[in-house]
Amino acid sequence: MVPDFNVLFRAVKAHPAAARTQPARLSRIFLGLCFCLLFALPSYGQKEDWLPITPQDLSVKEVPGETNAAAIQLYFADYIDDQELTEFFYHRIKVLNDNGKSYADVELLLPPDCSIHGLKARTIHPDGSIVEFTGKPFQKIVMQQPGLKVMARAFSMPNVTIGSIVEYKYKTEYPAIYLDNSWTIQHELYTLKEDFSMKPFGGVLEGFEKGHQLAILSLRMPNHLRPQRQGDTYVMEVENMPPFEPEGYMPPEDNYKPEIRFFYGGLELDSSEKFWRKAGRQWNDEAQRFMASRSEIPEEAKRLIATEIDPMARLLKLYARVQEIRNLSYERERTEQEERKENLKPNENVEEVLAHGYGSSSDINRLFVSLARAAGFDASILRVGNRSEKFFDRALLSTRQLDSEIAMVNAGGHSIFLDPGTRFCPFGFMRWMRTSTLALKLDKKGGTFIKVPAAGFEKNMLRRSAEMALDANGSLKGTITVHYEGGEALERRLDALSTDEAGRKIELEEDAKGWLPREASVKLANVEGWEGSNNPLIATFAVELPDFAATAGKLLLVPTNLFQDRQGDAFKRADRKYPVYFPYAFGEEDTVAIKVPAGYAIESASSRQSGNLDYANYLNEAAFDGKQLLTHRVLDINGIFFRVEIYPEVKNFFQKVQSGDEQQMVFHSAGLAESESINH
Repeated sequence: MVPDFNVLFRAVKAHPAAARTQPARLSRIFLGLCFCLLFALPSYGQKEDWLPITPQDLSVKEVPGETNAAAIQLYFADYIDDQELTEFFYHRIKVLNDNGKSYADVELLLPPDCSIHGLKARTIHPDGSIVEFTGKPFQKIVMQQPGLKVMARAFSMPNVTIGSIVEYKYKTEYPAIYLDNSWTIQHELYTLKEDFSMKPFGGVLEGFEKGHQLAILSLRMPNHLRPQRQGDTYVMEVENMPPFEPEGYMPPEDNYKPEIRFFYGGLELDSSEKFWRKAGRQWNDEAQRFMASRSEIPEEAKRLIATEIDPMARLLKLYARVQEIRNLSYERERTEQEERKENLKPNENVEEVLAHGYGSSSDINRLFVSLARAAGFDASILRVGNRSEKFFDRALLSTRQLDSEIAMVNAGGHSIFLDPGTRFCPFGFMRWMRTSTLALKLDKKGGTFIKVPAAGFEKNMLRRSAEMALDANGSLKGTITVHYEGGEALERRLDALSTDEAGRKIELEEDAKGWLPREASVKLANVEGWEGSNNPLIATFAVELPDFAATAGKLLLVPTNLFQDRQGDAFKRADRKYPVYFPYAFGEEDTVAIKVPAGYAIESASSRQSGNLDYANYLNEAAFDGKQLLTHRVLDINGIFFRVEIYPEVKNFFQKVQSGDEQQMVFHSAGLAESESINH
């Protein structure tokens, strides 16, 4: 079952400055959302007891308008109580066919610094009998990235069959007030009924000593659905909500789902410009205090650049030095005993980062900016977000949108964007989720929004070469060597930090299997370059593919392309509802040599295939030299976001790619040729 990551997004602890940077104007902009009682509300109850099982629940057989749906959510509840610092969830799901049994496997996100209490779960059989869950949930990692580990409580519901109802409820307790909350309205399952409530905090919030107010923002909501006020609580009831239907290669889903967002804001703010200006000043003040240097930083900068004159060479030396710093953001979570043993102390300034030899991503980024400034460069800190989760929206007044720091240096009249706080990140390169988005360049006035440019396809290359041998039965065997370059190498190096050698092996093998036919056997033979940054990560695989070529008598029908198109699923529909979206521009270059069995000659050859757009290029050509089938394939996609309006153009291009990749050459054996000659 796919976990609801909106819970995580809502529960990540706010930046300390966030308590002083929330909006007031929103409450006026969206006044009609929350302060008008249009009619008497039904009783929401907000009870946390098990709801009664009704005859209607037991009689549901299918999703309205969809006979093959795996399951249906009969009921969902989300009660936020900022007075008690809790959030209560209730799910009731009915299994409609064998595929729906997967909903018996449950993962409950455990946000950082939060705890789950009062978990109860049970299975209701079609005859009305009930089996209580009496097991103990176990913890597992469901997502891990630098500085963030997402844990879940996982368990399996007992005795689930077709027609069973599985339901579970629990309460999450938070350590503090979170200034940006939301209700998720649309789920992966059709939902018959939903109840929502939000009880705002009524005391004094730190940073809002002059008072605060709650603003409510409606995003992509149907017009008839709005929160309404009952006493000190906002409530909403939803019925018959269709499931969210994602499309292949679409932008992050949360950019398109309906939701209600709640913001705590101070009374003095009245615009998004003032909000971000105040946030920028606070971020800048904190960073400048951390970077206020004494003699150590200028001395270290002077030592590093020595007599080097070229500006880019100077920057490269400074960058290489800070990348040597032990990056704690990319290490596993340590126990208190381990921390005491290592005696890891928080850094109070850049001198301590240099002296200790360790630091967080932001510590290392600030050290680089300090060294660059000491060396005479115009260097700045930028606050940037993560578009892997959601696109940045300047009108959405949440400081959590800009949760990371990067650097920008002006050299030779050009702005160079750098990410020294990301381990293994090459010089002059940015991790993909921090590109093609706005960042706030910090200064004492509050900063300026600038766009972080995207990397071209040449910065994210897969170069694959294969030496294979085909037998007369159509089976293929040989080796594949892959060069992961730029971002392709960086992402795999970062993924490898969260596992051991065996885990790395499995991840690379699964990676390679994704390019090949399903029946392929893939074994990692060798890998080098795990610890590098500027050099490729190189992996060699031993590969076997039974029935790669089709046989018909003494004919062999051999696909010219070994590697499968990874993007094909995005272009099966005649039209699309959402844009086509790739995380980053990318390139693939493949060279494949397939040794044909002795005695075989070519019967019919494939043709050269190509396609070109302003942002895409494809070439696939194959030839037979008498012994080997040689294929050269190139696919370059130099863009990430393609509007629905140009979907036909993009679809047509990738259909050419698929058609070219599916070409075959036909070979016949010499024995067949001699037989035909005798018969004539």
